[in-house]
Amino acid sequence: MTCICCLWLLCSCKTVSDIPYFQNVAEYNGEGNAYLYDMTIKPKDLLTILVFSSYPESVVQFNATESRSIGESRRADGNVQMSSNSSTFHRYLVDNDGNITYPIVGTIHVAGNTIEQTNAIIKEKIAPYIQKGVDYTVNTYINNYEITVMGEVNRPNTFTVTRNKITVLEALAMAGDMTIYGKRDNVKLLREQPNGEYEIHELDFRDVNILNSPYYYMQQRDILYVEPNPVMTQNASIGQT
Repeated sequence: MTCICCLWLLCSCKTVSDIPYFQNVAEYNGEGNAYLYDMTIKPKDLLTILVFSSYPESVVQFNATESRSIGESRRADGNVQMSSNSSTFHRYLVDNDGNITYPIVGTIHVAGNTIEQTNAIIKEKIAPYIQKGVDYTVNTYINNYEITVMGEVNRPNTFTVTRNKITVLEALAMAGDMTIYGKRDNVKLLREQPNGEYEIHELDFRDVNILNSPYYYMQQRDILYVEPNPVMTQNASIGQT
């Protein structure tokens, strides 16, 4: 029993020394992080595209809406009648080829473009169908920008991102940060590719240079997995025994 306790204490000490993030912060100069990340649209994204103008009637054909049934009632003849008093703007699914089907214009390729680039492309495509001299703007939103954080975190979950970018640090914060048993030096980032396959990238949160990593920003449907450290694994084995 004494040997087991000593072994557990030794493992615990090693774990405590590995807990802090950014252990080599004195070596960081920030030069590798001198860029602004812009999220790009990917297949399977669900887009809302709105066209605004001071003359709404000139762009109404590009702001399609969909009615939603929110209740039902039974008529005197016994038939059920659906009632609807709610409508939402139509959402466009980006297909596996990276295209959407847009009113009047038809097929538009959007995958790989930033939100700003997509706005500019759509604005140019619809220009021939809008009265000359009418000013208008295009705004695109991603409705299903979600990321998942799982493993040794306090609140594992799938989160909806309402901004156009999120870092791995912000994702951990949304999940309540790693538990004391989370393995900081080998966090897995799973990223789906256009062909459906997944790439797995390893991140070391003890190293401040994670701020320069090309995987510092999470993309749509990324999964962040925090492994349990050896102490947690050993405790589980001892508990089962």
